[in-house]
Amino acid sequence: MARTNKIGTTAQGTAQTREEQIEAIMQQLRPKVEEAVRKMVERAVDVPEHEEFGAIEYEYRDAGLNLANDVRQAALASRKKRGT
Repeated sequence: MARTNKIGTTAQGTAQTREEQIEAIMQQLRPKVEEAVRKMVERAVDVPEHEEFGAIEYEYRDAGLNLANDVRQAALASRKKRGT
């Protein structure tokens, strides 16, 4: 169940719920996530069969780590905007 307590404040001074904060960050990250997943799928489709379990695994790992870093940066920026 989503928590609906007010935990942040927007620049206009209105309180944001946890869900609103999550949705705002998701909207910000969605283009990056879609681009990263698209690149991974394209790579999976294009990779020769003999390379399916080689360097491509590191590419996928790196893509996941980059997405995780983007999430951390977006969350930190959101907190700074809210002043928390």
